[in-house]
Amino acid sequence: MDKEEIYKKLVEICGEDDVSIDDADLIATGDWIAKGLEALYDHISFKAGFLVTPKNKEEIIEIVKFANTHKIPIIPRAANTSLAGQVLPLKENTILMDFGKHMNKILEINLEEEYVVVEPGVEFWYLQEVLAKDGYFFPAEPGSAFSCMIGGMVGNNASGASSFRFGTTRDYVKGLEVVMADGSVIHTGHKKNEKSVAGYDLTSLFVGSEGTLGIFTEIYLRIKPLPKNEVSLIVAYKNLDNAYKAIEIIRQLDVDLALLEYVDQMTIEGMNANFKYRLKKGILTKKIKVPKRDGTLLIRLIGPQFKEALRKVQEALSNPEIFSTDLPKIQVLEEPLEQKHLWDARHYAGPGIARNMDPPKIPRMFIPAVLDIAVPPSKIIEFLKKAKAISQEFGILPITMGHIFDGNVHLISAQNVTEENLAKIKEYQEKILDIVYSLGGTITAEHGVGLWKQHFLEKEYGKETMEIMKKIKRALDPNNILNPDKMGVGEIPSIVHFKEIGDKK
Repeated sequence: MDKEEIYKKLVEICGEDDVSIDDADLIATGDWIAKGLEALYDHISFKAGFLVTPKNKEEIIEIVKFANTHKIPIIPRAANTSLAGQVLPLKENTILMDFGKHMNKILEINLEEEYVVVEPGVEFWYLQEVLAKDGYFFPAEPGSAFSCMIGGMVGNNASGASSFRFGTTRDYVKGLEVVMADGSVIHTGHKKNEKSVAGYDLTSLFVGSEGTLGIFTEIYLRIKPLPKNEVSLIVAYKNLDNAYKAIEIIRQLDVDLALLEYVDQMTIEGMNANFKYRLKKGILTKKIKVPKRDGTLLIRLIGPQFKEALRKVQEALSNPEIFSTDLPKIQVLEEPLEQKHLWDARHYAGPGIARNMDPPKIPRMFIPAVLDIAVPPSKIIEFLKKAKAISQEFGILPITMGHIFDGNVHLISAQNVTEENLAKIKEYQEKILDIVYSLGGTITAEHGVGLWKQHFLEKEYGKETMEIMKKIKRALDPNNILNPDKMGVGEIPSIVHFKEIGDKK
């Protein structure tokens, strides 16, 4: 079926205002890896064939039935914040289905039963603002909280720094309404029931499926009362070993901990640049500066006993019998606005670092497979030390930050896109992952598999497990129209290996 015929049918279903073939609309994502490769090589393009913005479930059903009949790929997309190539089109005439324009409504809020029903295009922060008016919140806050949408969060089982305390998105999805690859509609889970063991747990199957098994049209989310009272601390030791001692001490304390983050010196530079910018703009009225030390932790305590918890933490982390001469510098932030600025600066550390750098003369890309690995929490310091040694061997200086209690580490490095660097990136990430797997870890704790990490999954799970995943995909989407060739359940494109890419520009 040619492009013109597909376009006419989509317009017939959605109307001309909700179908686009404009080049600017067909850019699927700002993915740094894709953009870097597009800049270096001819014939590399990750543009969709069509952008559609359906108004309701009925239009989605029609589009899916049409696409399934003619084997036209569909990629569901929310806020476009994914970092693993989840929404990159790989096949000709791919339909990019975006929910932000129309399907962005909160359909129901039930405070008595503590749940909400939302469409996939609802923004995370909008939902939080609405719920906060009644003293509630949706606890699964990801790092992309300032811009992400609920549909994408569910599709990727999003999580973030506070997940060890509050859980991941999966823990709050009570059920789903899903349009399947043949256009049929199913409902999983329950809106009101707190417990059910009736049948297979299909909700959990779809959460984290990255658009490969079905398209969400309604999402039932569990909500919780907002925590009351909080205080934040910056605890800076001179060395990483004492930071680890502090982590183990905190683990034993009877305190209500909401956040515990490790930040390296590059991250601290980014945070301090962010503070400086906010102070200059008058957003911040009081100077905040994180000490540039190797063993720096950011801590947030919550709950009615937060003052007693603060006393316990300060006393335990400043014990000279344990820390000898390396007593930490401790800053306590009690004002809500100051605390907001601290955690905002942590979120925006990357842009803060970029402000201190000259614009690149050559396009850059992230190193995809090491962006969000995780190891057992007890192995995190061992991993950080080994990863640092390998990074130095390769001449790569990644920004390093970690969610300590769940073992999640981010190694963030933007490398110039050259053929020489692509070979180095490939070898570097393979060596890092050898360490991750030797420690019993995983390639992704937050960002998902998408396009760029799928070829490592067999090493993590084994061939037999991957074959089960492929059978599930084939059973639910036999024509392979839903986000094809992602998550290791379809054909793995050679581009993920950074080879056989083609001619340079």
